[in-house]
Amino acid sequence: MRHKKYIFLLLLTFVIEAIICANLLGRIEETKQDPVVINSCLKSVETNYGDPSSYDTSVDYVILDINSNVVFKTRDGLSESINNAVKAGETILDVVSGDEVIGKMIIHDDNMAGIKAIRDRLAAAVIVISLIQVTVLTVFYMRLKTRILDPFDNMTDFAGRIADGDLDVPLIMDRKHVFGNFTEAFDMMRSAIKTARVNEKKANNDKKEMIAKLSHDLKTPIASVKSTSEIGYELASEPRIKEYFNLINSKTDQITALVDNLFNSSVNDVTELSVAPSQFESSILAELIRNSDYLKKAGDITVPVCNIYIDRLRFQQSLDNIFMNSYKYANTSIDVSFVLDDEYLKMKIKDHGKGVSDEDLPLLKNKYARGSNSSDKDGAGLGLYLTDYFMEHMNGRLILDNEEDGFAATLWIRTI
Repeated sequence: MRHKKYIFLLLLTFVIEAIICANLLGRIEETKQDPVVINSCLKSVETNYGDPSSYDTSVDYVILDINSNVVFKTRDGLSESINNAVKAGETILDVVSGDEVIGKMIIHDDNMAGIKAIRDRLAAAVIVISLIQVTVLTVFYMRLKTRILDPFDNMTDFAGRIADGDLDVPLIMDRKHVFGNFTEAFDMMRSAIKTARVNEKKANNDKKEMIAKLSHDLKTPIASVKSTSEIGYELASEPRIKEYFNLINSKTDQITALVDNLFNSSVNDVTELSVAPSQFESSILAELIRNSDYLKKAGDITVPVCNIYIDRLRFQQSLDNIFMNSYKYANTSIDVSFVLDDEYLKMKIKDHGKGVSDEDLPLLKNKYARGSNSSDKDGAGLGLYLTDYFMEHMNGRLILDNEEDGFAATLWIRTI
């Protein structure tokens, strides 16, 4: 409904423009000279040529002879040559006697100045109305961009990030645009997917932990069976009994290998995530930081110019993990600084929270590890583990430090 007023205003300007044009064009027609009067004056000159007293002087004019000399004029101040008359846009008629042209009549047009003024007003009116139309269209476009185009682009980008598995950054809701309610539903979907993913991850982790525990618990009785079978093999005197003990021993070796494989797969499958780094200009870091810092806590960022070696998706996920941790546990302003040396561009992301305990600090990069300050926060304990994993596979490093006034995570980014 709000867009209708812009359409109405635009249509109104077209109607006003049409009315003004019609009115001014009509006035131009009204100011034109009467051809009947002009023709009467011409006939009086042709009939009474040489007798000025008999000329019809209803309009102002000048008579030139065949040599362009002035032979008659109704008053001073009129165009007295063909050249001046042409410049003034005045009417020039032939004076004919019989079949012979004996001179020229230059009809003075008093209305040319008025017509010019009307045309100037018409042009000015068209320009003003056109400016109003452009203004209305610009305001309408900006409103359309703010309320439809930009929100749609944001949702498109958001959908792409969800498709890439990034479920931590919410879609900012704004009920002022037409997608307000849809945006809320879209973010509720993200939250539901994130919850489902967390629950799924928890179930998978529980299953893996259970498998790992069972695998570990099975090793002891299997080792006992193997040890017993080896003793029985040595004590047995009959070949057939020895064969049975040897079979038991070989089967326990097979079971041990299977349990080891099961244990390793349950705790190492997270590291099978693909990381494919390539060359980028360092300016991309500002964009990636803006994507992760959706609460705008980092302020202005200046990135040194160089070429870096990263996997864009994995590095974006690494930044998301660090910023989300800062939001969750510190909720303060964030300082992002850079130091460039021969091999690395070192990006320090520092908040001003309480940090973590000295006991927790060396454990934060372990899988499923969570600090003692995280008991009331949701999370799976994989963020910094994955960030460390991604950075290592991009030939970089993750350094975590407690500083005097906050907690800092430094990403060592390989330069090329």
